[in-house]
Amino acid sequence: MDWNQVDISNIESLNFEESFSLAKYISQKDVVTEEIANNIIIKVLDIWENVDDSTKDLWVDLIESAGFYPYLLRIIEANNQLDTTSEIRSAYHSSKKLENITFHKEQKILANLIAEEKNLIVSAPTSFGKSLLIQEIISLNKYKNILIIQPTLALINETRVSLRKFSNNYNIIVNTSQEMESKNIFILTAERVLEYEGLPEIDYCILDEFYKLSSFRDDERSDVLNIALRKVLKSDPIFYFIGPNIDNIPEGFKERYNAIFFKTQYSLVNTEIVKVDLEYQTTGVRRQAKEKEQKLFELLYTQRHEQSIVYVSSPQRAYNLAVKYYDYLNENGLVKEEQCLPVSEWIQENLSEDWGFNNLIKNYIGVHSGIIPKHLVHSMIEYFNEGKLDVLFCTSTIIEGVNTSAKNVFIFDNKKGPNLLDFFDFSNIKGRAGRMLKHYTGKVYIFNSVPQREDINLDIPYHDQKYINDEILVNLDRDEVHTSHLERYDELHDYNEELLKVIKKNAVSVAGQKEIIKQLRQKLKSNPELIVWDKFPNKYQLNFLISLSWNYLLKPTETTRPMTINKLPVTIRKHISNSLYVLIMEEQKYLKQQNPKWTEKRVIDTAIENVFREKRHWISYKVPKWLNVVNLLQKVLCKNEGLATSGDYSFFASYLENEGVEERFSLLIDMGIPSSVINKIDHLIPDDLKGQELIYFIKNLKRDDVSSLMAYEIDKIGQL
Repeated sequence: MDWNQVDISNIESLNFEESFSLAKYISQKDVVTEEIANNIIIKVLDIWENVDDSTKDLWVDLIESAGFYPYLLRIIEANNQLDTTSEIRSAYHSSKKLENITFHKEQKILANLIAEEKNLIVSAPTSFGKSLLIQEIISLNKYKNILIIQPTLALINETRVSLRKFSNNYNIIVNTSQEMESKNIFILTAERVLEYEGLPEIDYCILDEFYKLSSFRDDERSDVLNIALRKVLKSDPIFYFIGPNIDNIPEGFKERYNAIFFKTQYSLVNTEIVKVDLEYQTTGVRRQAKEKEQKLFELLYTQRHEQSIVYVSSPQRAYNLAVKYYDYLNENGLVKEEQCLPVSEWIQENLSEDWGFNNLIKNYIGVHSGIIPKHLVHSMIEYFNEGKLDVLFCTSTIIEGVNTSAKNVFIFDNKKGPNLLDFFDFSNIKGRAGRMLKHYTGKVYIFNSVPQREDINLDIPYHDQKYINDEILVNLDRDEVHTSHLERYDELHDYNEELLKVIKKNAVSVAGQKEIIKQLRQKLKSNPELIVWDKFPNKYQLNFLISLSWNYLLKPTETTRPMTINKLPVTIRKHISNSLYVLIMEEQKYLKQQNPKWTEKRVIDTAIENVFREKRHWISYKVPKWLNVVNLLQKVLCKNEGLATSGDYSFFASYLENEGVEERFSLLIDMGIPSSVINKIDHLIPDDLKGQELIYFIKNLKRDDVSSLMAYEIDKIGQL
């Protein structure tokens, strides 16, 4: 048989002749590449029950030669066939510290380099198992302070939960309010690395999704990440950077840090690409969009026994498409018996009894996006991985380090927000199909053209300085600055030393902060009451602060719609004065008045989406960040101007960021506890408790103490 002419993905069984012939074919190293051979071996593993028994020993040898030791052990243990040679090799590939963990060939190479304390920059597929090596590093139990930098707060809690098993040896810190112990694992965003007063010298630095250092990924946090990483690496810790699909790193970076760039496409999961045939039977954009949706829904239902992710361009698209999929199932009599998940009760009490999201999850359909509250996002992933959701409609949030059990990925849209998907993001989304030791093959269904392949050459602005902005440049030491930037560097540093120190610490627009300083100086002379306040601002103080921040701290590339400079202060005051439930009810009333022809369902769903977007982006993130920036600037200016006192915006910033709970409870919010839980039990908690003592107290509350909590809320406490 000429295997060059055979589509391996279509093979469902192998008789003796076929199996022997195929094994012989992939053994020809001069004919078959390692990648193709590995893909064929994985396919054979996928159909293992339908492979001729008399040839399986031959395949076992090939599996071992490919370095697929996790799969090898699974087969051998199932048949109790471990021979001495295989036993020795398998033992060699087993983790020395993690129980029941066997590495594949390339994981073992990295584990050895980790044991040798090498600095590593690893670019590998999503299914490679890069995160397992984080556990290997921690399990060595030899480092006093380990820092894991994650891109988002949502991922901090995901990481914390996965590392709880190390809490006997390490104090796990996710919040700047927690106290350090003798051995600590810090799981922080880049912003919090800079905010953490007294962050100790780090022995081991782990940077997840390291491609976010690039100035070209259109990530507003890349500046802060560059500044934070440079700060940490100055003390010369060992490091492990991980991410997918990077072809090259900047010249000189490896040499500067004596690092190894380990690039591989090695994977224990095959990715099968299916180009969806869209031969439209109609004309017109709307009709063809309906046809495209119909095709998606048919495929999803066909694959209903295999968990699927559907990628779309925006949170609104994710939710609306999920609703349409439910309608498709319902109209065709295909819905399953409804399930009752604990989160449903919480949604009914705290959001709305009629929110369509609740109906979706009852019918095994989930939504994952950046506007949904963090604890709900975590629950969606949890339910999906437990098999309680069949399909997850997602935005680009799914590619930021979230691990799921999806076998299939449907790339339905070709955009990320308003922009076309580039090859890098496309590859990352594609990489979410299949999971090592759960699926041998992941399928990717593509509804649009594939972006043109391009090499991903990472820039690291603080190091290579090809495209370095003022915010990063001002934070460098002069001897680090390339000659071409020295004049600009000196101009930036020709400024009041005390204020410059604050500008550097804030790590946002240098020019914007200098303009804010001018405005603050003027107002301190004419209207100091607009600046000197604490706790909660009045209407005029808030309006002044928002106008400053909006005009001088927003990046040119940031999208603000539908928020406006005049609407934001009003929105903030609404969120201060009302519960989430009331906010949603008020938004419903407003939408009904503005859109009398809308259905009740559309009004409710839109109201909840609007409130979520306001809270997640503006109230809990953007505005507290602005408050902290202006707060530090006005404190220095008030002192310099000889005022008896200054303002203090820290309480208000914390109040907004942490859903109105006391600052000491912010730790619980970061750990995925809904604020509803804190509001119900805060009267039980002694005033002096914080940090680990607070967590211990809550975990050990008696049943009578938590009788007012719902099952969902009790589940969340159980995850502390």
